[in-house]
Amino acid sequence: MTPSVRARRRAGALLVSAVIGATGIGTACSEVGLGPNDAAAIELDPFPSPSVVFGDTLRNIDGIVTPVRARVFNVRGDVIDDATPRYLYADFNIDSALAIDSATGIVVAKKLVAGDKRIAARIGGSLQVLRGIRIVTRPDSVDGASLTDILGTSLPDTGRRGLDSNSTKALTVTVRHLQASVVTGVRSWPVRFQLLSPANPTNDTMADAYLIDDQGRASTVDTTDDNGVAGRRVRVRALRFPVGAAVESVVVRATVTYKGQPLKGSPVRLTAPVRRGSGSS
Repeated sequence: MTPSVRARRRAGALLVSAVIGATGIGTACSEVGLGPNDAAAIELDPFPSPSVVFGDTLRNIDGIVTPVRARVFNVRGDVIDDATPRYLYADFNIDSALAIDSATGIVVAKKLVAGDKRIAARIGGSLQVLRGIRIVTRPDSVDGASLTDILGTSLPDTGRRGLDSNSTKALTVTVRHLQASVVTGVRSWPVRFQLLSPANPTNDTMADAYLIDDQGRASTVDTTDDNGVAGRRVRVRALRFPVGAAVESVVVRATVTYKGQPLKGSPVRLTAPVRRGSGSS
């Protein structure tokens, strides 16, 4: 399939979802033009963070204030560079939890409410796309615990069997908020992980060890769950580690920040013991 065909198919799929998301029906296509500068679809880029702190502005993982952004496409699937989408808080009729600058996409959390709150990007009278974001309490501190169970590697070190047999359990941290002596977990907060030993700063999947998510995909960033917990596993090569009783620990660093500054307890050093199993001689 050629790039232009892929682009047209992608634009068509975006168009359908955008029109349905805006109107609930598929009859608003009369406003979709066919020219190179006529909007046919709109797409929200991934948000800079899955959450925004109550009383603060939406920031990226480095703590920099970052707006939401949308891209507008013509019927061929090409981006219309000078398009001017408008942004709004889609749940404004339910509460006033978010304030969004309609032109710049800057988001401010005004109320602490539960659940996903929807942000919309709109172009023209019918094309709209929605995405949810969480409003959370301010993260104050982080801690974590190393693993004590020894991972014994095994062969064959290929496929799903190799992945499952030669990966540690999740090395986790908990991000917390303290208020009036009550500690709660901060959900939907990004946490960075880095493998320090064996050193793998780029998380190269061809190295002796690398970080993975729960599905076995290479990943160095996780988002905390409803209890404030985030984690990453370490995929190791079966023959890399000592034979017999000797144990070598993999070492992971977890870093959590707010407004670009490390939380209390960050970075967290996490370890997991590994040795070559009897089936990996």
